[in-house]
Amino acid sequence: MKRILSLLLVLLLLLPAAAFAQIDLNSMSYDELVALKDQINKAMWESKEWQEVTVPQGIYQVGQDIPEGHWTIAAADGQNITVSWGSKLAASKVDIEADWSEGSIYEYENLISETYAYYEKGNKSEVDYDLKAGQYVVVTYGDAVFTPYQGKPSLGFK
Repeated sequence: MKRILSLLLVLLLLLPAAAFAQIDLNSMSYDELVALKDQINKAMWESKEWQEVTVPQGIYQVGQDIPEGHWTIAAADGQNITVSWGSKLAASKVDIEADWSEGSIYEYENLISETYAYYEKGNKSEVDYDLKAGQYVVVTYGDAVFTPYQGKPSLGFK
């Protein structure tokens, strides 16, 4: 009985330490940090609580880095960005290939937040893409905000 009580006491003393344990990022290699970032991104995308995700500039593969689905993509607050979307990366691996062959996809948009210093009425601030696994999204010059597409209101055409 003393052994069981001692074991329980030890476990109770260790619980607060485990609950407040932090990951030492300084001791992790670059590859370990990227793997941790990928795990955090995936958990964030799959959470039912989020309404939007800010995605920094970079190259993302749909189905691996970004879940497939219909997304509204906008420039983050106060930013002017470009978003490329397509089915093939260019040889440089830093942009989408503008391949006009049958079945290939290439889209490019300049998005300007309405809070950007040089925003003018008529500037495009968001775009909707139906992203499928294996495609690529390239965000440049700033951050993009991804939100699940909610559909647009009816324009009243019958």
